[in-house]
Amino acid sequence: MNKRVRKFIGINIGQVLFVFIAFLTMVLVSYFYVGNIVSQQMRSIGEETMNTMQATITGNLVGSELMFANVIQSVEAMLKENQSNEDIWDYLISINTYFSENHSAISGFLSVYAYIRDEFLDGSLWIPPENYYAPSRPWHIGAVKNEDSIYISEPYLDADTGGICITFSQQVFDAFGQPAGIVAIDIDITKVTDFIADQTIANDGYGVLLNDQMRFSIHRDIDLIGIHINVAGGEYSILEQIILDGKEVSAVRFLNADDVDSIAFFRTIFNGWHIGIIVPRSNYYEQVYTMGIVLSIIGGGLMLILAYILIRTRAQKMRSDEKNMDKSDFLTRMSHEMRTPMNAIIGITEIAKNVNELEKIHNCLIKIESAANHLLGVINDVLDMSKIEVGKLELSETDFLFNDMLEQIISVVAVNIDKKKQQFTVHADQNIPHAITADKQRLAQVITNLISNANKFTPENGNIKLMVCKENEAENGCLLRIEVWDNGIGISKEQQSRLFQPFEQADGSTSRKYGGTGLGLAISKKIINLMNGDIWIESELGKGTRFIFTALVGIGSTEKAIASDSQDDDYDGLFKGKRIILAEDVEINREIVMSLLEPTLVEINCAENGAEALRIFRESFGKFDMIFMDLQMPEMDGHEATRKIRASGLPNAKEIPIIAMTANVFREDVEQCIKSGMNAHVGKPLNINEVLKMMKKYLI
Repeated sequence: MNKRVRKFIGINIGQVLFVFIAFLTMVLVSYFYVGNIVSQQMRSIGEETMNTMQATITGNLVGSELMFANVIQSVEAMLKENQSNEDIWDYLISINTYFSENHSAISGFLSVYAYIRDEFLDGSLWIPPENYYAPSRPWHIGAVKNEDSIYISEPYLDADTGGICITFSQQVFDAFGQPAGIVAIDIDITKVTDFIADQTIANDGYGVLLNDQMRFSIHRDIDLIGIHINVAGGEYSILEQIILDGKEVSAVRFLNADDVDSIAFFRTIFNGWHIGIIVPRSNYYEQVYTMGIVLSIIGGGLMLILAYILIRTRAQKMRSDEKNMDKSDFLTRMSHEMRTPMNAIIGITEIAKNVNELEKIHNCLIKIESAANHLLGVINDVLDMSKIEVGKLELSETDFLFNDMLEQIISVVAVNIDKKKQQFTVHADQNIPHAITADKQRLAQVITNLISNANKFTPENGNIKLMVCKENEAENGCLLRIEVWDNGIGISKEQQSRLFQPFEQADGSTSRKYGGTGLGLAISKKIINLMNGDIWIESELGKGTRFIFTALVGIGSTEKAIASDSQDDDYDGLFKGKRIILAEDVEINREIVMSLLEPTLVEINCAENGAEALRIFRESFGKFDMIFMDLQMPEMDGHEATRKIRASGLPNAKEIPIIAMTANVFREDVEQCIKSGMNAHVGKPLNINEVLKMMKKYLI
């Protein structure tokens, strides 16, 4: 064996020995410390059990107390109105009858009764024996002592049901503030006590209940029931002192009454009672030691795998945390971007309601429209982003005049540019085809977003430039290069790396200062990628920014583009004599459609759901020419109504145009409408020109 081989083996033996010693050390440390780890876990289980008990018991009793508070208020109101005892008795009888018949309303309800103006009134119609004197009863004495607050009795065995119950009672006062009597309600808490008694951890643990006088009401040792904790024996006095100090008893070691080494958990609930679990210490730690040994053995075999998983999980968590932080920042921006225009809409609407001048109302409506359009833009960004994340953002290509699209964009952005007195110049290459084939709306969306960003981040009197040129020819088309320049604040290299990521902005303070959702560039990048192009940025801090993107477009037909862009704006009286059904469950939406279509003189019959639309159609005998159908409606939705109309066999049932008019605008929504038997789809918020074109297509 040569020297190199011996050295190789020696190094590997040394490494194996080091790993073995490290592992042996880990096993020994695990053996000594895993007990403490699992002990903490057992403590956590105990705490969780106590929290569950506390929430469950409080929930059972608080509902009863709230109902009782309502009864108190009603009785006092009747007293202040000087109503008779007979009226109050009738009320108590009605309350008793209701809750007796509706057990789910108040869990464990038994009866409600009162002692008013020296007369006992029982809602359950129970007649007390002759020697029954209400003022001597504990519920009456306790309520008087508590004055104007609710008294809660100690648990006791109900003579009628044999279950454990408690009584809520409280004084009521007349119109002069003088005590007029006591109202009380009995609640069966057998469920609560059974729940406490059934609690267990570590096999042999058991639940206990102390009343507000620190006496045991529930305990596995029946000899301790009714006994004060201080004289119960063992080291219960330790627990008493912790409770009296207002602290939580959490995994406290003490000797039980039978001198068994035990672990205790206690909580004080809202009415002054104390719930707890007591576990023999041997049972409590038996699982600890067992689990310690098992975990030490298993830990050896899984050490390397676990280390690998932990490292990998940590890396994934860091990436996830970064992404969640991005989304958290995005949600903060979204809240601001949505609430701001909504606040304007609500506020200006309120202003408009309180003015009578037509000009002021008109100005309010203009501002409301502007805020609503901004809010719609935010919503559209979110919907686009959701489509991108599930891979459903698609293009809809048409022939259109390129220069006309640029003019429309300029008219949209000009208002904000003029507000900041910025210089805006446009240069379009003469070699660009007059008509191109592309998704006009999406291409305009990208250009508008880039110009809007330039407008936002460029100071007043700054310069913005739009440049468009044909970069090269392609088969049946050409590659356009579009640039947006500005001399604004610029963007650092580090910030540029985050610009096109969803939910990101260059700087966290951007939305606070300039607004925006941080989705525009991510959406733009996806659109450009779908157009077989690319988008990038050239910028330096303080020296402005240049966004450049390319898009592969087809060479379109000028005739088709002109025909597509042309529209007949004169719809006055165009649909006179035509009758349509409008199926829409929201009244304001019906009013909007009827108002917008009023100049066309079309006759509209409204239905508030699909079933009503079906009925109107069945009774019409083929007199209607079109149906606008909402999708989500009560009783019968638009899809089912359409299918039943088509299958009705009535005149015109298969031929009548049915147009979906809905806020469900994803591609799968449109496809579902067609599968249901509808002819076409228009989205909400309504574009009146789109609605009119749809009507002209099917009615003329």
